[in-house]
Amino acid sequence: MGLLMAACATPEQKAARVAAEKAAEQKLQLDLAAQCDARTAELMQAQMQNPAFFSDPANARIAEEYRQKINLPIFQSCYKLAWNNYVNQVKLQQARDWAMQRRWDDDMNWMMFRPRLCRDIINGRTIVYRC
Repeated sequence: MGLLMAACATPEQKAARVAAEKAAEQKLQLDLAAQCDARTAELMQAQMQNPAFFSDPANARIAEEYRQKINLPIFQSCYKLAWNNYVNQVKLQQARDWAMQRRWDDDMNWMMFRPRLCRDIINGRTIVYRC
């Protein structure tokens, strides 16, 4: 259904969806960086907002500070750890959602779709039959 709706979207809707996805991705990057170093997150935000961040001579000192902070091994390992933590949280939530859906499906199958079975003993033998 989603694929069908994606084909029916206007170019403006597609552009808005792409922009929203990019904004969400950048927010996630900033949130992960802020867990490691607030100043680096500020520099990342400045770099994301200004396309000419590295080429502008007025930003030369800030761009150099950005490069140094991003290339620090401690920041890179912290950022990688934060990313792995985020991915694992998403996987855990997905597993919980699947388990809940599976339980719900099992309950619905029992209530609606499965025949009710009864047990009885006839001539000393246990039999199972539909009630």
